[in-house]
Amino acid sequence: MARIVDAFERLADLATEVHTDELLTVDITMQQAKALHVIAADPGIGVSALAARLRIGLSTASGSLDRLVEMGLIDRRHDDQDRRHVVLTLTDEGRVVMDRFRDVGVGFLREHLTQLHPAELAGLQTGLEGLLRVMAARTPVSQPIEVEGAP
Repeated sequence: MARIVDAFERLADLATEVHTDELLTVDITMQQAKALHVIAADPGIGVSALAARLRIGLSTASGSLDRLVEMGLIDRRHDDQDRRHVVLTLTDEGRVVMDRFRDVGVGFLREHLTQLHPAELAGLQTGLEGLLRVMAARTPVSQPIEVEGAP
């Protein structure tokens, strides 16, 4: 198992080396990127819950959110059920930015997967589907992880 974890870490390091310049073209701070990721994973999250998830204060969260709203990446609106509660969602432009983050990694992966032998691809697919199945069963997410071919 240690060899598998080491391999994943090496993959992440290689992807970081290759795509750092491309990711830096998105003009947001790391704190803002983290906020976008949390909002994407939990649409409608409140400001207090976001601050708690990011382990930052409300004023720090509000500052980051102000900038993301100004950039047109998130919407901040009052909850229809409770006007005191503010909910956060990605805008279309925010989804484009998130897609850019994901596409960088997916493109890197796709480029290299084409160079594997069919038997290597089959083994990798089997292992990753098993890992996804286990993670889906243990991960409390708002949207379940879909595993192709799983019940």
